[in-house]
Amino acid sequence: MVSVMRFHEVSIHLSIMHNTAKNLALLSPNHIITFHGVTTKLIQCVALMLPQSEIAMSTPKEELTAKRLEKLMPADPGKRYEIADTHVKGFRVRVGDAAVESDARGRKGKAAQVSYVLLGRFKPSANPTRRTLGTFPEMGLADARRKAIDWKALIRAGIDPAEEANRIRIEAEIVRQNRRSLLEVLDQYEREKLDGLRRGKATRRALDGECGLLTDFLNREPSSITRSEIRTVLRRRAGLSPISANRQLAYANAFFNWCVVEEIIAENPARLIPRPAQEVPRDRHHSLSELAEIWTAAEDLGYPFGPLILLLIVLPMRREELAALAIMELDLGDDDAIEGVWILPSDRTKRANALRVPLSPLARLIIKGAIADEGRPKKSQFVFTTTGKTSVSGFGKAKRRLDRIIQQNRAKITFDSGEEPEPMAHWTFHDLRTTFTTLACEELNVDAAVADRILNHVATATTSKIMRTYNKSELFGPRRQALNAWDCLIQEHVIGQMTDKIVPIRAVGT
Repeated sequence: MVSVMRFHEVSIHLSIMHNTAKNLALLSPNHIITFHGVTTKLIQCVALMLPQSEIAMSTPKEELTAKRLEKLMPADPGKRYEIADTHVKGFRVRVGDAAVESDARGRKGKAAQVSYVLLGRFKPSANPTRRTLGTFPEMGLADARRKAIDWKALIRAGIDPAEEANRIRIEAEIVRQNRRSLLEVLDQYEREKLDGLRRGKATRRALDGECGLLTDFLNREPSSITRSEIRTVLRRRAGLSPISANRQLAYANAFFNWCVVEEIIAENPARLIPRPAQEVPRDRHHSLSELAEIWTAAEDLGYPFGPLILLLIVLPMRREELAALAIMELDLGDDDAIEGVWILPSDRTKRANALRVPLSPLARLIIKGAIADEGRPKKSQFVFTTTGKTSVSGFGKAKRRLDRIIQQNRAKITFDSGEEPEPMAHWTFHDLRTTFTTLACEELNVDAAVADRILNHVATATTSKIMRTYNKSELFGPRRQALNAWDCLIQEHVIGQMTDKIVPIRAVGT
């Protein structure tokens, strides 16, 4: 056969056939076609003459068209082949061995795995490697060529196309996130963050409740909310309740910081807004005569806030802790019992510590009366509830009603003299805790460390940090004695019922 190739007429076409054979030698015999008038057998002969190393490294080149891609045949089983594009250097199609089984678009038997690839030196590698651009027919040939050209430009600029694509994807995701309304983002924030917090529901109300700081922006995209808009709303809130406005700003800052971490927004719009009100520690506490006025007015409120406010006076725990008081947490004893015990679980305390709370006779009586009240849903697990399913809420409205009753009672007293009654100085339910600590320590000689434990505070009255760290005693006995003494003081000076069953605690050394 070699001697035949030495004929003059063959040598004339040898240079043409050399490149042709290299291109066709990688294909199976079924793919070889007549080219430039040269017979198939002659091309095969020339292909046999080429070094195998040269054949193995050769990739056929064509002017790729959509019609050509439609007619590509699958590779031999277990193999694949590539065809280089003559228009864009490095751009190729890679064909697998799978065949189209259906007769859709007349492609039955044609190649089912056709991918666009780009051969190039992708940093940091110095060797040529292939990366997939897309697949045919999902991506059109023109789009694939444009993508290859764009990738080649990035490679020349020293940019990895994969990293650039990831950057674009992240930016697109941020844009998509920003298209969500603030309400949708707040829902996500509640699911992922607030649901695990003890005051999560209160935080959500402060953000987008009826008087929430962000309520006016719920239909806006988070990234469109500006610092000046938040400050405008904050000033309005501060005019009504300065301390509440401070809390709302803190909650908003936490929310927007979370949005930044989650790449929903690029910057926290509330970050540089100063607190609208200067906070100073409250020192308001009631006199015994003021407590008597509050007690009388609370009795007129009725269930559930009437007995709840009475209990806040007798048992100076936190408002939310008492409002969510559950029957299953109580041990009130039998009918002959005088006192009781409340087991406050750790998930309902500010310090996340479980606590046994001694119930004085008056506290036990108020709780039993609330449980038996006709206005309470009988099947509810809560002592104080209106719905039966959730604990009582709406302290703001209840406080305003209570203040009106106090003022009306004062007006009745001054009616005969014709004088205008002086309103009671501003106070909050939290001040009842300060009142207890002040009067218990001054009037009943209750030790400050015991008073701290009753309030379920860190024992700040204990000056030694080591003592606060290692002394875990709950002081149940001293707390029981102190609360019973407080019970006596309330009955005698607030309710007006004289009793000699409980006497003030004697100071040490007296």
